[in-house]
Amino acid sequence: MKKQLQEIKPGFGLGVLKFGMKRSEVKLILGEPSFVDEYSHSDSANDLTESWEYEDLGLSISFDQEENWKLTMMSVSSNFYELEENSLIGKTEKTVIKELKGFDEELYLEDCSEVDGEDHKVIEVDEKSINFWFVDGVLDEIQWSPFFVDDDTIQWP
Repeated sequence: MKKQLQEIKPGFGLGVLKFGMKRSEVKLILGEPSFVDEYSHSDSANDLTESWEYEDLGLSISFDQEENWKLTMMSVSSNFYELEENSLIGKTEKTVIKELKGFDEELYLEDCSEVDGEDHKVIEVDEKSINFWFVDGVLDEIQWSPFFVDDDTIQWP
């Protein structure tokens, strides 16, 4: 089963998981999550997000109320996962940037470090709806979502 989840597919999903799936469909594939959290990005009552963590898989997924509880975000933190047949988690910022040059898309590097001394950066590839999160110069997490037609409209796979 795990092998069916290995391939990161920007805009589409992760292996057999695809954006737009309902929570019940995801549970049929992955089973019960290790941890569930519900939160809101605003004060609106209709802006809830439910985040599921699968610790054994190094996988986090999110469902948004605004999108009728469809799968809208995926995040991996294990070097098991591959993007275009490359395992990137655990690689240096310099190596990842070199690997991403094949995207032919513009990369945006942002320093997200706090005062606490830990070095946090993110590389955003807007055209692919994917972010690469670095801690102390090493890729720690890859996070992606479906593509958007415009700022408000998701292009479901």
